[in-house]
Amino acid sequence: MSSRSRLLTAVLMLASALASEAGCVSVSYQARRAPLGDPVSPALRIAGVTTGERHTVAGEDEMSGGGWARPTVTQSGLENRNRSDVDSFERTLLWAVRAQDDRGTEVVDMTWSPPSAPRCAGGHPALDILLDLDAPPNHVLAPDAQVHWERPIVIRGARVLTGRFDEDRSLLGQASVIDVRVIRHDGQVAREDCVRVPAAGPDVAYWNTKRWSVGGRFAIRRGLAFSHSSVPTWSVSIGRWVGPIRIGIEGTVGGTNSPQVDGPTGTGLCFITPGPDCDKIGMGGGAIEASGIARRWSHWAIGWSLSFEALVASVHHTPPAGAATINRWASSGGPRLGLQLLRVAPDVLGASRFGPTSAWGVEIFGAAAQEWTGVAAGSPVTAGISLLGF
Repeated sequence: MSSRSRLLTAVLMLASALASEAGCVSVSYQARRAPLGDPVSPALRIAGVTTGERHTVAGEDEMSGGGWARPTVTQSGLENRNRSDVDSFERTLLWAVRAQDDRGTEVVDMTWSPPSAPRCAGGHPALDILLDLDAPPNHVLAPDAQVHWERPIVIRGARVLTGRFDEDRSLLGQASVIDVRVIRHDGQVAREDCVRVPAAGPDVAYWNTKRWSVGGRFAIRRGLAFSHSSVPTWSVSIGRWVGPIRIGIEGTVGGTNSPQVDGPTGTGLCFITPGPDCDKIGMGGGAIEASGIARRWSHWAIGWSLSFEALVASVHHTPPAGAATINRWASSGGPRLGLQLLRVAPDVLGASRFGPTSAWGVEIFGAAAQEWTGVAAGSPVTAGISLLGF
């Protein structure tokens, strides 16, 4: 396989991994401001929402040899019908409602709908209802999420009800409500009621609870401080969101192959087919980076990044006319500024457009580095383009 084919394969694999990661990761938003439901007793208010939630389809079973199957009764007996991994998972979202009731209330059902829908009679019914997801498990062997199949669910004191609903991204970006059908007992009299809880709208505000993230980057640089040759680089980063800013540490490796006499002239294609004007480079380094979201709409965003990077490289330069190869070590450091076009996690009405998120996309960047050691054989200002995700 040629160097061009290997590079293309690596880029496609990275793009697929970043797109899959950004598309499948779940994102949790915590309510920062939410009014009480109507009626106000029992006291219910929205606590948060988790998008991109994935869970196993009921009846699907993972086989010992790998893959998924659904046990099916046929005329020949019980058979395991093979299923793909995609078919064995459902994409849903979770709405959490905080409840406070000292007398005890029975919860019969939950519904997610626009405010125009009739109470407890329209929209998306809850697929599952879970209780106290934010509480630690009472045993190391107990699962974190306990589905409550029994109805009604009795709540007393401070509890958190979580309903699992079909993912409706259009409804996620507009005003919506959670209707909770409850039964109250006054002595021997049972009274059914529907409490409408504002889930999204002008009175509800959210903040993404994401804190840590792992990122990846493939970049092509037009040159370096110590070489005019274009260079591909691969980077991995780990970062933590501090408010609306992601602070990360990034490690980088990269380089080019030995130049070929019959390759293209110039240094612009060294990252694909090194020609006679290219240097052979092996490099590594790291960076401290701050990044964030400048503007966001729906699933797209404009991002920015500012970092200080340091690079160390082994450079092998072959002068023209068959002169001996010059081998040297070089290092450089300086700031790097980038502008990003990102595909981000689904937006939620009321969530901060500058808050933490998961994303993948492209970045155009410029770096102004000074050569610390070696011979000044490059450019103090270079540019590049990268495919990234975090």
